[in-house]
Amino acid sequence: MSGLQIDAVEKDFGETSVLKGVTLNINDGEFVSLVGPSGCGKSTLLRIIAGLETATRGTVSIDGTDVTHVRAADRNLSMVFQSYALYPHLTVAENIAVPLRMRQMSTTQRLPVVGGLIPGTGPLKRDISQAVRHAAEMLEIGALLDRKPGQLSGGQRQRVALGRALVRNPAAFLLDEPLSNLDAKLRVQTRAEIAQLHRKLKATFIYVTHDQVEAMTMSDRIAVMMGGEILQCAAPEVIYEDPNDIRVAEFIGSPKINILPLEHTNDGVVLLGRVLDWPMPAGMPHLMQLGLRPEALRLVEGPSKLRGRVVHFENLGSEIFAQVVLYDGDIRLTLRATPADRQRLSLGKEVSLEFELRSGLIFDTAGKRLRMAEVKTRAAKEVA
Repeated sequence: MSGLQIDAVEKDFGETSVLKGVTLNINDGEFVSLVGPSGCGKSTLLRIIAGLETATRGTVSIDGTDVTHVRAADRNLSMVFQSYALYPHLTVAENIAVPLRMRQMSTTQRLPVVGGLIPGTGPLKRDISQAVRHAAEMLEIGALLDRKPGQLSGGQRQRVALGRALVRNPAAFLLDEPLSNLDAKLRVQTRAEIAQLHRKLKATFIYVTHDQVEAMTMSDRIAVMMGGEILQCAAPEVIYEDPNDIRVAEFIGSPKINILPLEHTNDGVVLLGRVLDWPMPAGMPHLMQLGLRPEALRLVEGPSKLRGRVVHFENLGSEIFAQVVLYDGDIRLTLRATPADRQRLSLGKEVSLEFELRSGLIFDTAGKRLRMAEVKTRAAKEVA
């Protein structure tokens, strides 16, 4: 298996710039997800890695070897597509064997009758059959080898597509939204199977998805893409708890993070007209934005920082999501509560909300993260 290096890759389609200098290093055996909204460039980047598209500028390397201008067939990468791309007239075994037959057998050897008469074809077929069975057993589809794709469920077809990728023993696996055609229950099951396969193979996986749950549950690192750029690439818990950009904070996390206006004045830090006991360094700007995850808010009795009225709630059994419209500023917040709070969240009821200051994420008006420790250091350097 191998690592991949993407250096300053740009891609233009006519006058439209789709990728804007993307740089990303993926370690050997790492599972990296490219996640972002539709049109952010993640699938284009994957196709450039695979060799199905050519970068306008920049380079792609596999284990330090530049493959930017190497054709897709010679990169030893396996790609799993959203549509499975199985041959309907071939059996499962024949579909999985396709890449090995194309790579190891000549055109004549692949012919139905004549091919079997050519010396060396028999041993090759046996080796390919053994490799197919090994891949099928690893994916627990050994009993399906004689079936056609039309006789399989969506999850089984996805495993066949994975088997076809696996049988090549590639340098890396590239997966382009492979679960998007599955229903919710099957997505959860197949998600776990792909994660288990990665742990078993210890192979390099690059996984494209717009589903943040897939990215958060399977990845070693997540690269959040928007507008043809990688905004942040880090471990899932870092992306969620310590985002560098408000766009990352808003994209990752369900329900979406709450954003409130914040002011830094001579009187102190002001939130919706209330002064908070929140000392901040002098270098902080006057206008800021405060991000609060739904679980950072809690219901309290009596006076509080935030007061409002419940306008909607969703009871999911193990947790409750309630939407509260604040009296100050007419801002709608989402609260993640427990079933024990159910009686306090009836529609139209007035509620008081509190939060720990340390749980707040501060951004400037442009959406860039402001960390007080970094601001203090910068201010100290400016004074010096």
